[in-house]
Amino acid sequence: MVKKLNDTALWQRNLASLIRSGLFDRAEVVESRGLHVVVGIYRDGSQSAPLAKYADRKRADDAVELVDRLNAHAVPAEAN
Repeated sequence: MVKKLNDTALWQRNLASLIRSGLFDRAEVVESRGLHVVVGIYRDGSQSAPLAKYADRKRADDAVELVDRLNAHAVPAEAN
């Protein structure tokens, strides 16, 4: 249980950092080694490191929707 919470906290920190960078455009699901991997897409079209990995495509799609909602309401780093 602790490992799962730590993994979630790490995923959230990586996502927050990616969004605050101002380079983040959107999230997408890609397939890798039989898993559905949530990655961030930078404005130049390149991919971030995996943010999360799921065996179930529905869970990955839900994560992408959540990331996109967070990104829509993000405050850019310059505003700090």
